[in-house]
Amino acid sequence: MTENHVGESSPQSEATIAVRVKLGREERIIEVELGRSVTTILEIVAADHGCLVEELVVLREGDREPLTSDLVIDANYPCKCRHHVHYRGEVAVTVYYQERQKERAFKPFEAVKDVLAWALEVFDVDAALATEFELARHGQREELSGREHIGHLAGRDCVLTLDLVRGDIANGSCS
Repeated sequence: MTENHVGESSPQSEATIAVRVKLGREERIIEVELGRSVTTILEIVAADHGCLVEELVVLREGDREPLTSDLVIDANYPCKCRHHVHYRGEVAVTVYYQERQKERAFKPFEAVKDVLAWALEVFDVDAALATEFELARHGQREELSGREHIGHLAGRDCVLTLDLVRGDIANGSCS
């Protein structure tokens, strides 16, 4: 089992398969020996991050459920699909807007766009203005990508605090 950061290359033997893995903001390639369980990915990530394998889950991009530990990686395994590793458990999300705040738990693989849709609804934002809103980390102005998994943003404590903000509007305004 070896690993490389994305962009680095290493010779891949016929006995291993390269899997692209994302945890938090970090993305890398982990080479897994054929015949090993997907748990191998979690073992490598857990060792690197000083946590237990049981604290983590892995799922493939687009999946709504974590992979099971009995899934064996073989030559036909869909390794081209990016894998996401998250800390186990739901993410406690708090969104602030104006003088109010709302809280809800989300699954770690849910995207920022899912939280945004919920926030627009619970804060009763006018549908005509909804497309102007984005989410940013609490106290920051940088808008978050709608495709980002909230589990990657929350980290080990599974807590995420966000602000509902009006995004940059390209209408010629100087304000």
